[in-house]
Amino acid sequence: MWQTLTRVVLAGILSFAMTLPAWAEGTVARAQFSTDVVDREPVDDIGSTVKVEYGEIQRVYFFTDLRDMSGSQVVHRWKLDGEDQADVGFDIGGDRWRVWSSKRLMPGFDGKWSVEVVQDGQVVETRTFDYVDEY
Repeated sequence: MWQTLTRVVLAGILSFAMTLPAWAEGTVARAQFSTDVVDREPVDDIGSTVKVEYGEIQRVYFFTDLRDMSGSQVVHRWKLDGEDQADVGFDIGGDRWRVWSSKRLMPGFDGKWSVEVVQDGQVVETRTFDYVDEY
């Protein structure tokens, strides 16, 4: 009796482990906003606030260093005040994969910006910054 019960429990655990989605294994090693990406690395970290410069278009880059997500689909989902603005998708081709996307910010786009890192349909990381008008 105990052997049968043990086998059923082990079979259930094994079937659950085999059906875990790919996102359960990967990590976002780094995620940051920058003014540019050169040689697959961000040139700076703009922090949590970007000031509106009237008459200027500012490009903000979102960089992520992804680990153990090979074979996954990852999306950078840009949002302004909680509303979707753009989805930029990436097919992850290795165990360490660096990807970035960017958004052109103009006057009038002020508010709370966020980018969600979505792996195979699941949000695995979120970063935010405020685009503020101080004039």
